Amino acid sequence: MFKFIFLFLLVVLSCQKSFSNDKVSNVQFKTIDNKILDLSQFYGKVIIVDFWATWCPPCTKEIPHFVELQEKYKNEVQFIGLNVGEKEPEIREFIKSMGINYIVGYSNEKIEKFFGGISGLPTTFIIGKDGKVKAKAIGYRSKEWFENQIISALREN
Repeated sequence: MFKFIFLFLLVVLSCQKSFSNDKVSNVQFKTIDNKILDLSQFYGKVIIVDFWATWCPPCTKEIPHFVELQEKYKNEVQFIGLNVGEKEPEIREFIKSMGINYIVGYSNEKIEKFFGGISGLPTTFIIGKDGKVKAKAIGYRSKEWFENQIISALREN
């Protein structure tokens, strides 16, 4: 029993990261359209940064939620999908087939390191209007979960 409790606590603690009060800045990524963007460009909006891949079933299950929520909150929220390890042609085809209406770019070592590493896909970060990370999710989350996170972050100053 003690081993089970110890392992449970170890797993829970390893999945949580305490975020500093630092703003997300100097975190640049290349978009599928070869533009270089910085997350700080989106201060004033809630930013959802999702690390994903086309071969990942939980990732593809979440994407329709992101498409709906991006449309619903387009003036207040910016979704950014950062693909991990795939090439432009397969990503572009996937974007078209899924009707993705938000920014898609490439993950890189620097951005993954900034977020404390990516240990599984999908991994999603909720960043407040102030540019500070508010939440992290590893694995699939429902549309309701994301919408609750968005509403909470929008209420903050």
